[in-house]
Amino acid sequence: MSQVNPAFMRGEFDRRLSKTRKAMAKAGLDALFFEDPSNMTWLTGYEGWSFYVH
Repeated sequence: MSQVNPAFMRGEFDRRLSKTRKAMAKAGLDALFFEDPSNMTWLTGYEGWSFYVH
């Protein structure tokens, strides 16, 4: 089983998620679609850089 090393602590994840949800509500959005790896990394901490698929 592999170890998981998060890019940031849970509190930081919660802060980013809350900030994103507030911005979505203000813009009247129900969903987001991320295809840029840097945006996915900022929100989730997941670093899935790939030259084949996002």
